[in-house]
Amino acid sequence: MSRRIETGSKVKKLGVNEEPADYLGRLIGYIPAEIVGVYLTAAGLAEALGNDRQKWLWVIFGVTFILTPIYLLFATRDKKKNKGPLYPQVILATLAFPLWVFAIGGPFRALTWYKAPVASILLVLGTAIISIKKPEKGS
Repeated sequence: MSRRIETGSKVKKLGVNEEPADYLGRLIGYIPAEIVGVYLTAAGLAEALGNDRQKWLWVIFGVTFILTPIYLLFATRDKKKNKGPLYPQVILATLAFPLWVFAIGGPFRALTWYKAPVASILLVLGTAIISIKKPEKGS
């Protein structure tokens, strides 16, 4: 299954005509869910590290942040239609990743100025704003 946000006119997917991604489809497409899952798994394992936990949370955040565009460059390709990565989706989902980790808390929770309600509001606003962007037709 492609991670690519569909653009242009109706597309045929699994034998069914499907409309291009609407706002909700883009909202879901711009959430780097797989990488957030990897982050959560690794951060959960870091719980066992005791005093080194905070350092490892930053390392895990850095590694998963770097992995986000790399993964999406492959995941947004459409080999059947001979289309390369959908760069706007790669960029916007990569920008969304730190918003998700910030809202989850992660390494940011240790910062004195961190406030969970503010992080949640930023996540909602950031995700809503990012999802406004429609990839070019035919991308």
